[in-house]
Amino acid sequence: MNQFYNKEEFAALVLRAVGNTKKKEFASLIEVTPEYFSRIVNSKLANPPSVQKIQLIANHASNGVTYAQLLTAAGYASSMDDTVTLDAPDTLTETVKKFMQGTILTALSSLGVPFTMEQEKKDTNYHVSVSLSSGSVTKWHFIFLYNASMELMSSQLSLLYSRLIFENVTETEKISFVTSSKEEFDLYTKKKPSNLNLNLSVILIDEKSLTIQKESWLHSTSSISTEDISKYTL
Repeated sequence: MNQFYNKEEFAALVLRAVGNTKKKEFASLIEVTPEYFSRIVNSKLANPPSVQKIQLIANHASNGVTYAQLLTAAGYASSMDDTVTLDAPDTLTETVKKFMQGTILTALSSLGVPFTMEQEKKDTNYHVSVSLSSGSVTKWHFIFLYNASMELMSSQLSLLYSRLIFENVTETEKISFVTSSKEEFDLYTKKKPSNLNLNLSVILIDEKSLTIQKESWLHSTSSISTEDISKYTL
């Protein structure tokens, strides 16, 4: 059970989000049954809806209800107010990690490729890893970057590439760097690795809507076709 899930606050936000829409119609919009929706708005859910469902609620919300507010009430971020962005001066807080994770998982669910979350391993740099049930990419790893000075961004880039040399990664796995900084995104797209035979990309998150703004592949292995690149891009 998510200890940060506030049933009453989440229910109140969803009721605000419904606005003038009929509850049955709103339930259909977010792809749940009327019974399940009734449990949401009556604070009867033991656990919050998935981040995918919360994204759908935010997509159809009225009265200024935001994805960030819903995620916070659902407990996917333990503390955050509406003015906070994904900026972090020299490290990633747990709150930022949770919001980045929610954004990535929501985008993956829209990709149409079945996936399962892997347990986090402390001996890797990955913040999120998923296994894909079929296709050319078998695993997808995500590394969250923090917004810092350009000098620190460059240092982090060099350090990450150096570490990846020693990672046990197959040619059917993909690694994506995730940032909310356009400057950091541009840095990675300009300094592409030439001696790493890995599937690599960099993803830019819109920090206001917590959605994927764009993704750029930095390198692909011989086992990944042009069609695969298109299929496995958020």
